[in-house]
Formats: sequence, C-alpha cells, structure tokens
Amino acid sequence: MAIGLLFLSLIVFFYPVIFGGKTFLGPDTLASHSFDTFLAEARSEGIFPLWNPYIFCGMPSYGSLTAGGERGFDLTGYVFGKIVLAFHYLLFAPPVGWVLFYYLVFAGGVYVFTYRKVGDKLAAFVSALAATFSMYIIIWVMTGHNTKISVMAFFPWVFLIVENLRERFDWRLFLVLVVGLHFTYLPSHVQMIFYVYLALGIYLLFFLVRNLVKKEDWKGVVRAGVALAAASVIAFAMDSDKYLSVLEYNPYSIRGSGPITEAAIPGSKSASGGLDYNYATSWSLSPGEVISFVVPFWKGFGSHMYQGALTQNVPTRVNSYFGPQTFTDGAQYIGFVVFALAVVGFVRNRKDPFVQYIAILMGFSLLVAFGKEFPLVYDLMYYYFPFFNKFRIPSMILVLIQIFIPVLAGYGIASFLKQRAENKHGDIQKTKKMVIRSVALVALTCVILSFSYESFLSKQDMQNMASSLYGLGLPKDRLIEQAFQQIPQEVFRLLKEHVVTMVTTDLYVGLALLIVAFGAFLLYLENRLSLNTLAGVLVIVVLVDLWRIDYKPMHPEDRQQQATIFAAPDHVQFIQKDSSLFRVLQFVGGQPPYDNTLAYWKVQNAYGYQGAKMRSYQDVVEVVGLYNPLLWQLMNVKYIFNDQTDSSGAVSLVYSGRQAKVYTAREFLPRAFFVNRYQVATGLDILNKIRSLEFEPQDVAYMLEDPKIEIAPPQPDARAAYVRNGLHGFELDVNATGDNLLFLSETYYPVGWKAFIDGKETAIYRLNYLFRGVVVPPGRHKVEMQFEPRGFSLGKNLSLAANVIVIVAFGYFGVDYFRIRKKNNTG
Repeated sequence: MAIGLLFLSLIVFFYPVIFGGKTFLGPDTLASHSFDTFLAEARSEGIFPLWNPYIFCGMPSYGSLTAGGERGFDLTGYVFGKIVLAFHYLLFAPPVGWVLFYYLVFAGGVYVFTYRKVGDKLAAFVSALAATFSMYIIIWVMTGHNTKISVMAFFPWVFLIVENLRERFDWRLFLVLVVGLHFTYLPSHVQMIFYVYLALGIYLLFFLVRNLVKKEDWKGVVRAGVALAAASVIAFAMDSDKYLSVLEYNPYSIRGSGPITEAAIPGSKSASGGLDYNYATSWSLSPGEVISFVVPFWKGFGSHMYQGALTQNVPTRVNSYFGPQTFTDGAQYIGFVVFALAVVGFVRNRKDPFVQYIAILMGFSLLVAFGKEFPLVYDLMYYYFPFFNKFRIPSMILVLIQIFIPVLAGYGIASFLKQRAENKHGDIQKTKKMVIRSVALVALTCVILSFSYESFLSKQDMQNMASSLYGLGLPKDRLIEQAFQQIPQEVFRLLKEHVVTMVTTDLYVGLALLIVAFGAFLLYLENRLSLNTLAGVLVIVVLVDLWRIDYKPMHPEDRQQQATIFAAPDHVQFIQKDSSLFRVLQFVGGQPPYDNTLAYWKVQNAYGYQGAKMRSYQDVVEVVGLYNPLLWQLMNVKYIFNDQTDSSGAVSLVYSGRQAKVYTAREFLPRAFFVNRYQVATGLDILNKIRSLEFEPQDVAYMLEDPKIEIAPPQPDARAAYVRNGLHGFELDVNATGDNLLFLSETYYPVGWKAFIDGKETAIYRLNYLFRGVVVPPGRHKVEMQFEPRGFSLGKNLSLAANVIVIVAFGYFGVDYFRIRKKNNTG
C-alpha cells in the first residue's frame, strides 16, 4: 500500500506531463535531444557512437559521457532497460515516463530504509514522501538532470544491503549488492556516484572507529567494507566499456588536467589533474543560504511566476535568485515541517549511533557545499581527496542532506508514536509543554524575521536581484554594471517589496503548517486523535508544504513545442544548401552560446556545450578566444551566425535571417590542406601566435615536439579531397608531390585514432596545438583515419564476462534454494 500511494503521489504531481500532453523543455533536456539525429546516424552506420564530430571540432562522445548506444552485451543492464521501458509504456509513454520509474524506486528505497531504522510504517511513509518531493530532488526531472535521480534511486537500497552485510554475510545478498551497484553506475553521473560512496565510506569509518573505541564487534564493519569493495569491482566490470572509455578520456579533459598555464587565466588556481578552482566552485552555497532550507525565498528562490508592476501585471516566468551562485532554478527547500520533525528526531535519538552518523554526514556535507564561500573543508577535499577536484558545483553534495533530513524526520514521527504507545502520563505532559514552548519560539522567530528581513538585504543583493528579476530571467552576465545606474529607484522598491512579500509568506505559511502538524501530534498523544487521522493530517501537511514550493519552478510546455524548437530556422536552412565540408560558429550577444542544437540539424559546430570538454580546446578558448579569423581558418569555419551586425571586416554578410545573420569568413580554408613546413614551439607560444594572427596556416604548422622528419613544400599538383566522412572515420584522396605535411582540421586525440596510408598505419602529429596532421609520401594515396579506442573494446568483453558470471551465480543460488525447499517439503 505504501509503494502504491507513493506511486499515486507521483502520478498526481506530474499529472500534466503524464496525461496533459505536457513535457519539460529546459536547456539540459533540449541539450540531450540535440543529439537525437547523431544517435540515429550512428544506428544507421551500425556503430556504437564513440566520437561526436558535431561539437568542438570533434570530441569523444562515450568517453565524455555525452551520448552512448545500446549495450546489448550488458545482459542485466539490457533487461533492466526493458523493465524501465515497460513502466514508461504503462504510463502511456509520456516523455518523462522512464524518469518517474527511478523516482518510484527511490521513494520505495527511502520507505524501506527508514522503516528498517524506526520500525514504523507511517514514519517511513512520510519520510519517503518528504525525500521524493524535496525541492532539490524533484526538480531534477524539470531541469533535465535525469541521470542524478537515476543514480540516487538505488542509494537507499545499496545502503540497506551494506547494513545487512555488516550484520551477517550472505552470498545472495552480496550478488544483489553487485547488481544494485551496477544499476547505480549505469546512468554515468560520476559525481552522484562519488557521493554514494562518500556516504558509505563515512558510515563504515564512523562505525569502525566507534566499535573500536567501545570495544564492540568491529569485524562486521570490515566485512561490509570488503563486500562493498568486491561488489564494486564486479559492478565496475559490468560497466567497464563505459568507465574504461572515461578513464581513457579523463587525462585529456578539463576534469583531468589543468589549464596550459595559470597565467593564462588571471586569478585561477587548480589542483593537479583537476578542474580550475574558480570553475569548480561556481555553484558554492553561501552560509547565509542555509536558511533557504526552510525559507525558500530567502535568497530569491529561483524560477517562478511573477506578476506585478515590473511586467505590467502580466504573469511572467522569472528567475529571482540573488545569491552568490551563478544561478539556480530553485532553493534547497527541505520543508518547514519536515525540518522541524528532523530536529525532534535528532534531539530524541541523539544517542542512537546511526543518528550520530547522520549528523556527522550532514555537517560534513554542508561544509563541503560552502565551497569557496567558506573553504575550510572544501579546499582540503579539493587539493587532497582523490577524484574530488574533478567535480564542480559544491552545492550538489547537499543531496545527502535532502535524503537524510527526511530520514531524521521519520525518527521524530516514530518518537511521538512510541510515546503514546508507552502511555506514560508524566512524559506526555512534559512533551506537551516542550512542544508548545518550541512552537511559540518558532512563531516569535518567524515574526522577528518577517519584520527584519529587509535589513539582511545588501546593496549587492539588490543589484543581483535586479539582474535576475528585472532582467526577466536573463543570465546575470547579460546585464552589465552600467544597467544598474539606469534602473529607477522605484524599480528597486518594487523588487524588494516582491521578495519581502514572498519571504513573509514562506514564514507564516510554514508556521501555520507547523502548528497544524504538532497540534495533531499533541491531540494524538492525549488520545483525542486516531492514528489514521494523524496519518492523514501529516501527509496532507507535508505535501502542501512541499508541493506549494515544488510547483514554482515546474513549467511544463506542450509536447508539440519541442518539434517547434527543433524546426530548422531560416539561417540554418540557408547554409544547409551548401553541400561542402565546413563548420560554423554562432554568437549571441557577442558570445558563443553553450548550445548543441546545431547538431540536431547535422551542422558541425566549432563550439558547443559539454561539462567535460577537451582541455586542449578549453586552452584555445581561454588563451586565443573564439572571435579570431586565424582560428576560424584552422577550425574550417566557413559560416558565422550572429544576432548582431558584424562590421569587423573579417566576415561578409550573405544572408539576413529572422533570428540571426549569416556571415562567411573571408579567409576560409578547407578541412584538409598541405603545409609548407613545420616549427617547434611551446603550447602557450603556439596559442599566442594564433591569438596575434602571426602566421599563415598554409605556410607553417607548429608542433610541441620535433618529430625529426623531412618535409617538402607541396607543388601546384598537390591536392587532398574528402571522399568519405563518417562518425568514426574518414577517407581522403590525396596526391602528394613529395613528403608533404597534410593538415587536418580535426581535434587531436591520441587515444583511439589511427591513420592509414594505403592501408599501412602511419603516425598522427599534433599540429597547431589542437589539430592533426600526417606526412604523405609522393604520389596518389588513400589516406584514412579510424577511431578504435581500446578501452571500449576491452570493456565490452569484460562487461559480457562479468554479466555471465553474475547470472550464473544467481542461477546457482536459485536452483539451490528450490532444491533445499523441495527437500524440506519432502521431509
């Protein structure tokens, strides 16, 4: 019944997207759909999509976790995928139907886990509701962060299994742990997987130290840790095609290596082999934002509907967040009542070892989430903890708080129910007085905060508020400092009035719900309210508390709108008439947008969006900049899309569309051309030469190391033409007049790419920092390049073997179970 009601709550909450013909069209959702045609092209070529030529002049697709294909060799994963698909069709196949499956798995896991801890079904059910509809967790499906819930769905189940293994080892349970970890790895959100292990690691460490100090049995903790490690190895093998590809790519990505020089980015610092510090900490939670856990509009909240004088009373969706994070779609709201119940749960169960563990985990997570805003713990993790410096968004670790606060709330509910069962009059009267005093204190605090909130707003807060709310949702960097000087004081007054109203509403609505919930508990303790009535009140209060906030960023649109978004605009249609091989660059507001939509129309973009782009490409962006005619030549950029008029002289206008103007680069070069000679230079020198337009691409190419080769300048008869250009390889018809150096405007990536001249492998050289080249001997030749990374090939075999072993093991224990059962029945 509990699982059924949790499922029903998801159906009701997401009714518009299940039955109302709606869907979510956030930037990350659209970004994933941008590669639909790329994946379809891979299927038509009969290949697994390992390389993506449509963004950044080409980059690993699978190794960067941008996209992947169907993994038939992963037998258990394949079956699991079909189960998810069946659930999707059970809900009449809405676009997010498959995501709701993971929310249901997560909700069920929290329910079972909490019930195991507190032994009460009502408490477990409310905890599951609270965790599922916690703002930070439920918003994932709205913003397209679907891999986060796909990972965390299995976290409570994995945790429960590890706990059971700590008490008693069982081979069948161990196999279930293997499969649970395997399904945790499948979505490939490495940062969320890291937090799963971080929580489990702190759990095992806490209980190991505690048991050693108290001279209690510590062997169970070690046993659970060994079992977790062994299961992780097997689960990794089941997904090794993916993660071996990631490990291959990591040293060449921005998450695996630092910038070419610290001097290239003023004020930057990075740990060895990790992200730049400033980039990694862009989404750091400020200590002042902690109050938004219970007062969601304290820092402006995020995305919601605004209707007021600033929009001539027209309802308009805005993002009013004004905290220090780059932006955010919603506050880390846990729930006013849920948080209060969690405080009760901690206070009444503070001697429980698991409650102590939760407190330590949440305190640690909060300190890490502060990032650069309070770097005491974050910097230690960033510089010294393995893999941590490869992750950005410190506030993402708050997912652990969003899960364990509801679990603590379950402890609080269970303590009230237990007290009534014990029926000790003195204790009940003491509790009654304590509750009344506590609620009165909360009420006084709410009143004080409502009247004093304006005093907490700084001038910077008001400016940030203006850049978001007054900008009607535009990114902050689109409103420059001068704009603030042009905003009338009346606008600032209206902005402040809006936020103050929302904060006051948060405080008093939360207080009212708190009074209802704790009043119901007091009536229950006095035998004036039945358990069923209490359950109804609690569920309604928690859902009202959470849903009134959860619905604010929820903005589903008609499903047909997606087709409209991906209808090629006229400026794209214009360049699609050109059948030659080229790339494009687009500029919006003077900057290249983080956008992969061009890939949907099979237009190769020299830029794009990827959170783990290649380090060499990022170095080019940071040192050279993308508005550079020499770089355009090297990148094979023929067309420039611009929403502004470009009179620089580097381009010529060829088409003026409704959304963008189309320019051609005046100095366009083909995808492949011969170079007279090469020189050796450092990476930074090469990039600076490109930035200052110091050389002619057809005259000289720069290498980082001297290959000690002789190059002859090409004669007029030399030529190179593409005859095939696929996703994983291409072929050129080349006529060389000597040992000619052929420049290829393809991203240099040494892992997996192989070059062949007439079927014989030849060396690939790194030219002009980012690109490739080969030396072609005299005469006419077939020059080919193929992408064949070893990690994927090896991983496929490991995955298949590990799957077979796990399935056979399950089969053995299944047969053994029925054999024993039959023997017992016969006896």
